[in-house]
Amino acid sequence: MNYQDLFYFIKVVEKGSLVAASKSLDIPTSTLSRRLQAFEQEVGYKLIHRSAKKFGLTESGQRFYISLSAIVNELEVKAENVNSELSSLSGDLKIAAPVSFGHHYAKEWVFDFMEANPGIRVEMFLSNENVDLVKNSIDIAFRMGEVTLNDWVSRPLFDSGMVVCASPGYLKKYGRPSSPSDLDGMPLIVMKRMAFWRFHSPSGDDFTFAPKAHLRTDEIMFAKEAVKKGIGAACLPRYVVANAIAQNEVEVLLDDWTIDGKTVQIMYPHRENLPVKTRAFVDFVINRVRNS
Repeated sequence: MNYQDLFYFIKVVEKGSLVAASKSLDIPTSTLSRRLQAFEQEVGYKLIHRSAKKFGLTESGQRFYISLSAIVNELEVKAENVNSELSSLSGDLKIAAPVSFGHHYAKEWVFDFMEANPGIRVEMFLSNENVDLVKNSIDIAFRMGEVTLNDWVSRPLFDSGMVVCASPGYLKKYGRPSSPSDLDGMPLIVMKRMAFWRFHSPSGDDFTFAPKAHLRTDEIMFAKEAVKKGIGAACLPRYVVANAIAQNEVEVLLDDWTIDGKTVQIMYPHRENLPVKTRAFVDFVINRVRNS
């Protein structure tokens, strides 16, 4: 069934004439008449009695109208609501982020964006696993490191600086390393997705270190707490341990070496007509990072 022709039929009945309906639909009366004739041929019934002076429904037309008009009008209202939501700052946003990043950065962005746009509702996914963005209908995701997904746009936000750190008690017990190679044999806390720590010396020398884990975890906050307890030294994002460093709970090791970090990416589906709410949140985050 041609549902556009069904829609035209409903509008003709509602407006009471072909002329009134054609003005409402902004199509020529002759075109509308041909579409109605084609619709009658498709369904196999004459639906409208029409002449120069008279307009009315046949019995089949009445049954079609009574049965289907409410459904068509409901679809029209829902389509208008969706279009309004897509073109305005309202509706649902599904956002995914790693746990620690969500607590350190994303939560403030989300809270401030929602405060500025009360029509936005957010569902937040915090997980250290790579959430299936398509299966979970994610609108925006934050990821660490280089990420390539088909039909998704990745935009870099900033590089997360990394530091090797340990507690004062740990250093008193095991000593302070003077080079990355000194870490070999020391108790280390290793993030599951950091199989290598890549160091760069002030003179330009590179050193790739494969840490042997005394404790391995996928949760950065857990790793930080283990460092504070003296369980081991760890290579962690500076933003995670900044407060602990300021409070002398942990110390930075090998601070004359730089360590390869990971680029924080904001990701969203590649669409020609990206919903206004999605575009607005992406722009909000990018502007916040640039001005921070």
